[in-house]
Amino acid sequence: MDHRGMDRTEWRELEGSLEDIAPYYEKVNSMMTFGLVDRWRRRVAALAKDDDVVLEIGSGPGSFTRHLASRTIYCLEPSMEFASASKGILDPERVTMLKGVAEKIPLSTGSVDKVFCMFSFRDFFDKPAALSEMNRVLKEGGDAIIADVAKPDNGPLAKLLELHFKMLVPILAHIAVSRSSTEVWRRDPYSRLIDTWVAYGSPAENEALFRQSGFDQVSTEYLELKGAAITRGKKPWKSTS
Repeated sequence: MDHRGMDRTEWRELEGSLEDIAPYYEKVNSMMTFGLVDRWRRRVAALAKDDDVVLEIGSGPGSFTRHLASRTIYCLEPSMEFASASKGILDPERVTMLKGVAEKIPLSTGSVDKVFCMFSFRDFFDKPAALSEMNRVLKEGGDAIIADVAKPDNGPLAKLLELHFKMLVPILAHIAVSRSSTEVWRRDPYSRLIDTWVAYGSPAENEALFRQSGFDQVSTEYLELKGAAITRGKKPWKSTS
């Protein structure tokens, strides 16, 4: 697996791992981010305006979507098990659930103002294809925004985050998951998630993918404790000259 994507077998294994941990997803996320994950979600959600048409890719159980104030929201999720967990959490008058993947978004060209990926970009099957699709569905001047676990290029912080993700996260996950769920741990779902972090691109690599997919004004900023990072880009306006 490289930072650009994974093969179909790896992707199916990843989806199975995500469904294995679905009942414990929020608890583990909170523990591994020392309680910061929801604060990060609210900060990113504030980038959307009330009148924006918003697409969230990899919406899972709606943990990020519920913070969006926009009146028109599309949630794209490949796992119906995760999507079903959002029922009763999200407002059906504002939110439309879509089944599918980022590499083939079931929306028309130029139909949304903002695309968000919250902790899902590293799980995409083909990141360049997904970014091209995000560019396609955005209106001119629209924004693509991904927030994910930080992956600095090098240095002490990079080593610290690597130790955290490879060693501490599995321990925290075992604490969070019910002791009766022996079948889940027999399949060791977190090993696949660690693989996606190891293969995940650095900010510089992700910014390069954004630019290659036609975005400009590309930038990255770190969130609190540099445990997560936001990379964003804008779909250019067509020249009228």
